[in-house]
Amino acid sequence: MKRGEVYDARLEPIEGSEQGGTRPVIIVSRDAINAYSPVVLAVPCTTYQTGKRVYPTQVLIQAPYGGLTNDSIAMADQVRVLSKSRFLHIRGILSDEAMILLNQALLIALDLPGQT
Repeated sequence: MKRGEVYDARLEPIEGSEQGGTRPVIIVSRDAINAYSPVVLAVPCTTYQTGKRVYPTQVLIQAPYGGLTNDSIAMADQVRVLSKSRFLHIRGILSDEAMILLNQALLIALDLPGQT
């Protein structure tokens, strides 16, 4: 598993307003960790609804980029740790440009220095 790859993952069980079901997620943890850890950090995606606002902690990814079948919102504000056993199959990999946008959304969501 590598940073920027898009997988389908099983997110159940959930609590409260967490994203659930089987859905695309984007690996965002560093490759050095991904190679050895049984868990990874991932950003879940949801289908984009035309006209809906995209917040600074979100990134619109248009299909078919990353192997997505629908235009999707990557929700950096819902980043979570997932066991590798939750992952079903790889869909694709995001472009460097999309990862730059996702990195910025993560900086904002986590209130880290370097936000623009």
